[in-house]
Amino acid sequence: MPYIDQNGKTWTRADDGLSITCEDGRKVLGNEQMSDEYLVSVAYLEPTPVKSDAERIAELEAQLAALLSRL
Repeated sequence: MPYIDQNGKTWTRADDGLSITCEDGRKVLGNEQMSDEYLVSVAYLEPTPVKSDAERIAELEAQLAALLSRL
């Protein structure tokens, strides 16, 4: 049975229950225990920005400086 989301898009669950596909071509993978509502909500999540190596190094240096200042 198709699922209609809050934006009026129609989503169809795969026969094996492992994914759900939107009419616009987006596909979300999951498992049979995940509800259609949950899988569709995943499609609308904003991706977490990926930090560069330089940003990670700067954060680690700041943490190290803070720890050293406690000594």
